[in-house]
Amino acid sequence: MGMGGAFVAVADDIYSANYNPAGIGQLYIPEASAMYLSGFEDSKLQYLAAGLPLPAIGLAGQGKPGLAFSALFSQNGKFTHRTLDFNTGNVASASMDADTTRVFAVTYGEKVYSGETNIEGYQAKFEQYLGLSAKYIGSELLGTYSASALAVDAGWLVRESNLGLTFGAAIANYGNGIKYRNETEPLPSILRLGLSYERPTIMDQSVLLATEYDMYMSEGLKSLRAGLEYDFEKLFRLRLGYKFTEDNSGLTSGLGIRYENFSMDLAFSVSNAVFNSSEVSFSYKFSDWHSGEYKKNVKYRDQEEDRPQPRKTIQPSRNEPARPMKPKAAPVKKDSDFFMLY
Repeated sequence: MGMGGAFVAVADDIYSANYNPAGIGQLYIPEASAMYLSGFEDSKLQYLAAGLPLPAIGLAGQGKPGLAFSALFSQNGKFTHRTLDFNTGNVASASMDADTTRVFAVTYGEKVYSGETNIEGYQAKFEQYLGLSAKYIGSELLGTYSASALAVDAGWLVRESNLGLTFGAAIANYGNGIKYRNETEPLPSILRLGLSYERPTIMDQSVLLATEYDMYMSEGLKSLRAGLEYDFEKLFRLRLGYKFTEDNSGLTSGLGIRYENFSMDLAFSVSNAVFNSSEVSFSYKFSDWHSGEYKKNVKYRDQEEDRPQPRKTIQPSRNEPARPMKPKAAPVKKDSDFFMLY
């Protein structure tokens, strides 16, 4: 949130599972995170996620893919229900959740391409990632009406490593809709397009710029977001962002603090048009974890290279008789294939 929500073209940590599934393919060590967001009045959101790189090469053969599991819980405030007893004139009131939602997802992402392309004399180095999420969505209105649905998310990342440019695209909550009793409501499907630019500055510092355009296909709404992040010596990060062309437009800010494998991030929206919100998250990277290394079968050298070199004959001394040479042992035959366990 500190960068205004412009993350679809960044997608470099466990939160990619919620923004752009392709980013899960960039996980190189296991990571776990928890986030809490407080929004309009009593509305709240909690997010838990954990992911890791798999110990085998992915389908495209470009590296180890990533797998993540996430859970999201949201509460959209309280609703006070009052009833009038016409016989006594008494009014009874009860408080209930206006809307609660829970989303469980499994996300898979991997690198599908890595190579160089010559563009008008410039040697560009591209990397591409694809990702997919399968979701279960459960919802309850006023503690009475419940419904569930299945949905998918899909994402794509293209990075030009030499320039530090990344393009990201993702679609979220694509499905048939969610049905309450006899009425089906469309899922809040979102199409995200974004661009990011990251470059080192001085010493061990870097700057990241990102922009994102969101289209809420069910509601016909659009949003433009932009953000900046400055990384100081990989110890802490300052973030600024702005949300345009939406009802709750305004400025956002954030701070990230890192100590060894642990990090904490704070974010706030400032002077937004409708309401302000705050967010805190904690993440941990398991750097001591090691997945088995995968190696492809190696072809043996040609038989010409494996043949033993002729042994030099030792000339006998003039004063000593020539000694007979011992017969050479036959070379052990090598197998053509071998197996490696990982």
